Amino acid sequence: MIYEINLRFVKAFLLEVRGKLILVDSGTKGNGNRILNAVTSLGKDSRRIEAVIYTHSHGDHIGSAGELKIPRNLIHENGLRYLTNGIGRKPVLHSTALKIGFALMSPFFNARLSPVFGAETLKEGEVFPGIQVIYTPGHTDDSITLYMEDEEALLVGDMLQGTKKGLRLPSIYEDFELLRKSVEKVKQFRVKKVYVSHGISGPPRWPF
Repeated sequence: MIYEINLRFVKAFLLEVRGKLILVDSGTKGNGNRILNAVTSLGKDSRRIEAVIYTHSHGDHIGSAGELKIPRNLIHENGLRYLTNGIGRKPVLHSTALKIGFALMSPFFNARLSPVFGAETLKEGEVFPGIQVIYTPGHTDDSITLYMEDEEALLVGDMLQGTKKGLRLPSIYEDFELLRKSVEKVKQFRVKKVYVSHGISGPPRWPF
């Protein structure tokens, strides 16, 4: 089972897979208790959460990592220093409107985070039974996607965003060509549903 945990403009996810509870992402700073309370409201024991997997190191995904106090934390090697140092990766912006918006909200996005020590690095392949890691750079160079084998579902982080009309590419990215190649990569999987961190999750109505 895949449960979405809405945290204002971003989501975390609780995965219940083959007897294990795994969290994906932690939202912005200050959401630790909110996430754990959401897990409890789903009828799950938050003490059973075995690990947190981070799709990438932007502050709206690792913001509450240190607050959760989950023993195992996993992130791509290119994002490890952000998690360890308690600093969100700076987004690469390509439009004046985004630059203005982020400048106005800089105290929120540049907040010092609780560091997480001893995090593990993710490699492509099965990370837990039924959960496969796919390296999908472009949005950031540490972006990963998770493929849930039993549900035939993808958790794409910020590689894609969801709308009522389908999936679209994000306006924030580090390498556009790599981003497109990553989308092509995940399209090769058998997929019934795509879970996005921003927007509406749904069937795989790809942007191209």
